[in-house]
Amino acid sequence: MTLTEDALTSASIVTGWTVAEVTARHHPLIADFLATTPGIGGRKFAADSRDVAEQLSGAYPGSAVVLVDEAGAVAGYAALHRPDGAEPEVLGNFVFGPDAPADTVRGIVDDSVGQFGRVAVPGAYLRVFIGADQAVAIDALTARGARRERQFSSTLKVLNDEDPAVLAEARIDSVSVLSWPEVVAAGLTEQVRQVQFDTFREHFGNMSKTPQRWEHHLASRAFTPDFSLAAVDDDGVVIGYVLGSTYTSGTGADEIRSAHTDYIGVRADRRKAGTAELLLRKLWLAALRRGLTHASLGTDIANASNAHLLYARLGYRTVRDEYAYRIDAEENS
Repeated sequence: MTLTEDALTSASIVTGWTVAEVTARHHPLIADFLATTPGIGGRKFAADSRDVAEQLSGAYPGSAVVLVDEAGAVAGYAALHRPDGAEPEVLGNFVFGPDAPADTVRGIVDDSVGQFGRVAVPGAYLRVFIGADQAVAIDALTARGARRERQFSSTLKVLNDEDPAVLAEARIDSVSVLSWPEVVAAGLTEQVRQVQFDTFREHFGNMSKTPQRWEHHLASRAFTPDFSLAAVDDDGVVIGYVLGSTYTSGTGADEIRSAHTDYIGVRADRRKAGTAELLLRKLWLAALRRGLTHASLGTDIANASNAHLLYARLGYRTVRDEYAYRIDAEENS
């Protein structure tokens, strides 16, 4: 049984609302929903049907569903994404607007958890990264036994007071910062991947990039080379990196596009020397040169390195709380 077959029963509780399996015709409607609905957090991809299609391409068959109102407008969507790394991690995605009927949202979440139980292999777990604005979905997850693993802060920095000339002059002795085209030209992309893999093994979540995941990330529409950099030493060895995207939050006149840091790391033996700060300053410079006035990143407030203290010192301010919830297959059986 697909999630759609389950969820249609739940949706029928509220007259005029429909749950349907996502097809190509829904992609522009979901893009409209993302671009025009206030209060649903931000995204690392464009409100574009092609980006929506890419975001949902790794979902289990039948698990990507869309909630549609009587007029045919999208009010939310959900999906379960197949594992793509070493961990048997199934990622759940739940995004609903403030007008979505609570009972229907609960039904969709409940049915998604049920489908996870049917597709899960031994040792698998469902992990959901979700914003505090999705209170109904969070309640539905906890009702099915989800436990909160972690809390994150979505942060934003205003760049209006940063002087491009000062940023351009920022430097550290024996360290050079390369743009992404320079990284590619020097044949250093694999070194960047290796440093990313090592640094994110220390972090929460299944975020280290294997060669396969690395190629997928670099080829994705969300990856922004203009906001991706590498720091190298005098021998041309990569000691740090930042991988970026273009983040969009808000709608209409309140929309903000920011240079977003998806991943940042410095080799363990080169830390405490200002390399991460230098990389961020060069990222701000790239943002300003491209007409953006904000930078953003998400940070794990329980990170062992206390990186959130650095970000706060540099002017990143929390604008939204996010959480990671987990359900283990054994507990859901």
